[in-house]
Amino acid sequence: MENFTQEHLFVRQKYGTTKQAENIFENMDTSTPNDRMIKFIENLNYFFLATSSKDGKVNVNFKGTKSKKLIKFLDKKRLIFPDFNGNGILHSIGDIESNSNVGLLFIDFSRDIRIKINGKAKVIDHKDVIISYLDLFDSFNFSRLIEVEIDYVIPNCSANLSVVRNSILNL
Repeated sequence: MENFTQEHLFVRQKYGTTKQAENIFENMDTSTPNDRMIKFIENLNYFFLATSSKDGKVNVNFKGTKSKKLIKFLDKKRLIFPDFNGNGILHSIGDIESNSNVGLLFIDFSRDIRIKINGKAKVIDHKDVIISYLDLFDSFNFSRLIEVEIDYVIPNCSANLSVVRNSILNL
């Protein structure tokens, strides 16, 4: 599989999870999200975006809004979301400009559901193009969009989410 390196295959063999992983890949389409995944993701108002600069410096950023219209799927292989200025540092945007590989992690702590998407992102900052997408979102307080072409999607193991949720509630 093109989403994995020799190191991924080696550690699966080393730790005895090769058959477990193969079973997942034989029984699941990891190239496109299914309709339930799309509905789940489009109803979240936050997610985590991982990016990396061209020299491998990694960033992970919270992306969120009060609106339920944060992410929209353009089709089964592409999604789009607005990028807000936030603190103005623009880690994600700078990284995407030099390395288009991204990871998105969607979590619903209340239902113990996680979905991971990896893909290639591009920044859309041309005003005429942005205007054509405005009806997809509730907010107009953004100056850029990020479009992601999906390479890989998989439900993430939710085994310990309730433990995390309970720990957070006890802080």
